[in-house]
Amino acid sequence: MEVAPNATAMLPVEEVHPLFTTYQISDLTDDQIVYFSKQGSVTADMADALKKISTQKAVVAKLEQEMEDRQKDIDRIVDDQGRLRENMKALRGSAEEKALLQRYTKQLDDQETQIANLRKKITDTEAQRDAANEKLETTIDDLNLEATL
Repeated sequence: MEVAPNATAMLPVEEVHPLFTTYQISDLTDDQIVYFSKQGSVTADMADALKKISTQKAVVAKLEQEMEDRQKDIDRIVDDQGRLRENMKALRGSAEEKALLQRYTKQLDDQETQIANLRKKITDTEAQRDAANEKLETTIDDLNLEATL
């Protein structure tokens, strides 16, 4: 802009403050993906790719919850076994108490079988979870999207 000597002129200057928000793909929720889609922040292809990642994250979370639930079952059985053992110590040896002792022994045996089965299920579920996690990581690593918004 040229300004004559001793003259004044106005030069409008637009100030811009760029705002950046960073999201980690593995941390996005379904609600955020829907919000970004509605807002136009992501393309339909991006939304589909992010939805696949979200779905796989749900599979991993479900398997982890199953493992936690089975571990809680084991913990409850172990607590009950402690109670049974304490009851067994209190028995004196009468005929009725011998029958009760046999019942407790059978119950402990059954619980040990349950614990073994639960531990096997946890191990199997861990393998499934690890495979699902690997698939999730591969899906994220293979993500290649370009868009101009």
